Amino acid sequence: MRWLSTAALLALIGSAFAADNTASSTSFIPPAPTQLGIVCARFSEDLRIWLPFEKNTYVYDKGTFVDANDTVKHEDFRSYVKLNNTGREEKTYLYHILTHWNDLDDITLFTQASPDLAAPAANTTTQMVEIALHTKEDEVNNINPDLFHALAEWKTINWSSPFEAGWITASQLSSLTRVPYTMGEYFQYVLGQPHPTAILATHGGIAAVTRDTIKKNPKEVYERAFQRFEESPFVNTEVGFYQERLLAPMFSKRYWLGPVGQ
Repeated sequence: MRWLSTAALLALIGSAFAADNTASSTSFIPPAPTQLGIVCARFSEDLRIWLPFEKNTYVYDKGTFVDANDTVKHEDFRSYVKLNNTGREEKTYLYHILTHWNDLDDITLFTQASPDLAAPAANTTTQMVEIALHTKEDEVNNINPDLFHALAEWKTINWSSPFEAGWITASQLSSLTRVPYTMGEYFQYVLGQPHPTAILATHGGIAAVTRDTIKKNPKEVYERAFQRFEESPFVNTEVGFYQERLLAPMFSKRYWLGPVGQ
């Protein structure tokens, strides 16, 4: 299966997201900020689809927008933080966890600013929020279950293989910065134990997780993962693609599997 990139889908569904949100906002009351925090990783996407949930949304911007030239007012959001454009959205999510360790919300929805891969399970940000609010403890709710894939790639990954096309675009591949350790070694370093035979990995960088699930790991787990990003400060560092695959298994062992197919 091959997935379309965020850039390819943004033009197709961006306006539909905004229109659907406007239509449904009168019937759906946004949750209290402490009930649901939305961590929105942005580069150049239009944020108007998130305005119905502006008081829930932490925007982390790795692009070049300034408030005066944007389609939204940055101060309208719960917070608006500029970050260096390194590490993909996975580093952004770790940054939020570490920065808000003592005040994490009941549920945190981690997402790219243009959450196109949530479709067709969720075609609007309102639908995403409604699904996220049903997240249970020890669950990684990726909104669209079709984005889960069983993987057992622990050694050097051939990112140019057609099998990896759903995980890395041609553009990302051309600027990929390798790291001197394998996926298996990254797992061992971050979680402090050997990797299982396989994992259930989620593609697309979307995950809703409860505070208790996040905190089942000690803070040091997230610090070790973040350290690897700091050691490889590039836009498309390989560790970003490792961490995308580790997102669900990092939060819960229910995503650790036996041999693929069992």
